[in-house]
Amino acid sequence: MDDERVRARLSWLVLLPVAAAAGGLVALHAWAPLYLFHQGFPLDDSWIHAVYAREWARSGLLAYNPGVPATGETSPLWALLLGVVHKFAFGASPVALTKMFGFALHVLSAVCLGVALQPLFPERRWLVWSSSAVVALYPNLVLASVSGMEVPLATLVIAGAIAASVRGRPIVLAVLGALAIGARPEAAAIAVVFPFLYRMPSNPRRAFVESFAAAAGGIGALVLLGVRNHAISGRLLPATFYAKANTGSPFNVRLQQVGFGDLLGTMPMVGVPAVLAAFAIISLLLLTRWGRTASERAASAMFLSGVVFCAISFALIPPIDPASFYHQRYVLPALLPMAGAMPLLVHVVVARSAPGVAQPLTVGTILANDTHNIDDVQVAFGQALASSPASDIVWAVDAGAIRFFGAPFVVDTIGLNTPEILGDDRQAFLDRHEPKFLDLFPSWSEVQNERHLELRSQTFATSTPYTVASNRWMRSHVLVFCEPPGLHGRMIVRGRPLAFRCAS
Repeated sequence: MDDERVRARLSWLVLLPVAAAAGGLVALHAWAPLYLFHQGFPLDDSWIHAVYAREWARSGLLAYNPGVPATGETSPLWALLLGVVHKFAFGASPVALTKMFGFALHVLSAVCLGVALQPLFPERRWLVWSSSAVVALYPNLVLASVSGMEVPLATLVIAGAIAASVRGRPIVLAVLGALAIGARPEAAAIAVVFPFLYRMPSNPRRAFVESFAAAAGGIGALVLLGVRNHAISGRLLPATFYAKANTGSPFNVRLQQVGFGDLLGTMPMVGVPAVLAAFAIISLLLLTRWGRTASERAASAMFLSGVVFCAISFALIPPIDPASFYHQRYVLPALLPMAGAMPLLVHVVVARSAPGVAQPLTVGTILANDTHNIDDVQVAFGQALASSPASDIVWAVDAGAIRFFGAPFVVDTIGLNTPEILGDDRQAFLDRHEPKFLDLFPSWSEVQNERHLELRSQTFATSTPYTVASNRWMRSHVLVFCEPPGLHGRMIVRGRPLAFRCAS
């Protein structure tokens, strides 16, 4: 076959993941017709990204409240890219554009994976692009790509790291290691682990060089972000780490069991622990004993590096609510190398695979309902404050949509975007930011005042069954009007008392 015919065949094969992703999006639209263009996001964290992106577009600052740099953004690269979307929306809905931008990155991730692997399967290009199509069609990745979260950016960086390692480009790996820290920090683990596993059986020296390059890039990015974080908050890591990360017992065996068994159990292909274990064992055997070709090593390294990503994710963010998209999204980037590797491993050693079928049919509806929940509560809460003066202050708990849609200055009482809350001098900061409004979030916060007054309030509750999390108490927020001026009280957030004095 001459070069021209090879290129023509390749051009048709590239259409496989593109068509698969388009089919996934069409299926989502069929199951949830309002979601893409008439609803917001399924997570309040998506609105936090939108807040940082909007401020970046407006002022060139990674800020939560206007003009006040903050460290609550765990994916600064995602916020910077979305800032461009907000800057050049030209009257279009930045929410819809964000969803389409994320979907475009998802398609690009799948195509990049195919480009990365095709040199290893010169006689099996159809297999490579079929594997790429599996990733493109994977329902959880399609849904995540239009959720407003950074998942598709992380998968693109991971696909790029695989391509750089297969082609032996350590400098590119260093750049991608740095970008991984800015996209989704755990993604740097794959940029380091994949080249190590892929190269070690055949060229140990090359394995160390490429892994070191990726690690050096990641460490460099961590240092730069650490300098910024310390200058703003006095802490080296993003405020989210101190507010959310599990620092007590990082590799708790029980959490790993919940993550690999229950959380991944909600997803196609990786949802059966026995199947997951079988693929892991096969991958280890291919790397240590059976594998003879680069294609076998690449497929094995992809799957195992995805497993490492999952283990790190479950250690950092305990999967305490495995059925919720809130916790699933943390581990979704690992599905690109894992799901992408499984058809390749099947081709090598297994006769057939039996991925789940029923889950994709219901997950689109659940995502749309999650979004409906957020629109009913957090978005409505923020919209209720849209006409308030920007000089007013609200003490909030779920603070993404509230900041995006509301006008007042927001004190994030969890500390994700207001790092002062995490310090010993938090009360002094709060005394300087007297609230006009308080966010009462059942099971997370309560409001007490010195006079035991029944404060004026407005409740925002879901109009459909609550599916964002399993705790049904979280289905509502109460906007409490802090009045009369000068009233003293306490807002207790997750057991932490925060004294307040109503603003005059």
